[in-house]
Amino acid sequence: MALYKPGQTVIVTTEDKNQVGVIIGHHVFNKQNLYDVLLETRSAIIMISTASSKKTYINKTLTAKLCDTGIIETTVPYKTLLAEDMLPICYS
Repeated sequence: MALYKPGQTVIVTTEDKNQVGVIIGHHVFNKQNLYDVLLETRSAIIMISTASSKKTYINKTLTAKLCDTGIIETTVPYKTLLAEDMLPICYS
């Protein structure tokens, strides 16, 4: 499984919708890769996984089709927020 890197655009799926977000952090917990994601609505989701069995997860299939090909890019100004030290602190 490919690891998502900070600044990478991903699709986050919840029970009723898909949202575009950007990875702002990566953690390993109990041998599972977990990510902190800042959504375009400026909401942060902490410790989200890629396991589709969860209610909220990074949708690997949609991310590969839409984000990794460049069709969709987040509007979150990740580089600017990082440079100005304005990213939310999401350490769990």
